[in-house]
This record gives sequence, structure tokens and C-alpha cells, in this order.
Amino acid sequence: MKSKLGIKIGFLACLCYLVGQFFGVVPLTLLTGYILLKEESDFVKISAIKAMLIVLFVYVLNALIGLLPDCFTFIDWFTRIFGADTSFNSLKAVAKIDQILDFIIWIIGFCKKVVMLFLAFLACGMKTIKVPVVDGLIEKYVTKEA
Repeated sequence: MKSKLGIKIGFLACLCYLVGQFFGVVPLTLLTGYILLKEESDFVKISAIKAMLIVLFVYVLNALIGLLPDCFTFIDWFTRIFGADTSFNSLKAVAKIDQILDFIIWIIGFCKKVVMLFLAFLACGMKTIKVPVVDGLIEKYVTKEA
């Protein structure tokens, strides 16, 4: 079965995951918008939405993790106002916290790469796997046409 672009549906679904992995959220948004507006295949639509949700989930998770050093700085600042001395702001503590958070962000990025490439590989054969949170959102909010 071919898409309106003239390429196979499995390849178009694979393209969604690859664009999300290698080019980021803006090209993926444009591709997803095209697919949702023009393509008829539910598999391609769900693949595009799944790729978009995975990319957005990772961006939000990285942003939340990036806020943690600011939270520690705020706690340190707030406790110093009232005379308590915390060691959040010591150079060694900040360096360790940054190293741990960088490692966590690296793990999240690595997991995203593995999942996106595996989903791209499966999409070529018109297959997929369940990504727990993402598939739950898709089943809840995306209605399939009968």
C-alpha cells in the first residue's frame, strides 16, 4: 500500500521516527501535520503521533531535570536568608550534582535513540511495539476511524 506521496506506508512511518531522531521537533511537526491532514492510513498517523509524543516527552523530561540545579540554588539562597548554612552551593556539591544530572540526561537520550531506531526498523515492516505512556495517550485521545 502506498501513501499519497507515492512511497510505501511503512517507509513513511519509518521516516517519522528517523526525522524525530535526527532532525528534531520542527521538521517532525511539519511531517506529522502533513500526515494527519493528507494521509489516510491509521498506521502512519499513529506512528507520526507516537514519534511526536516520544520527542516531546524527552524534551520535557530534560527540561525538568535541567531545573533541578536551579531548585538547589533556590533552597540554598532561601536557607541562607534565615541563617542556616547548607552545602548545596559548595563547588564540590554543585559539580557532583551536575555530573549526575548530565549522566541522567545522557541515559534518557540514549534510550530515546534506541527506541526511535527500533520503532523505525519495525515501521518498515508495518509493525510496532507498545510504548507504555505514549500508547496510553494515543488510545485515550486519538480515535480510529471505523
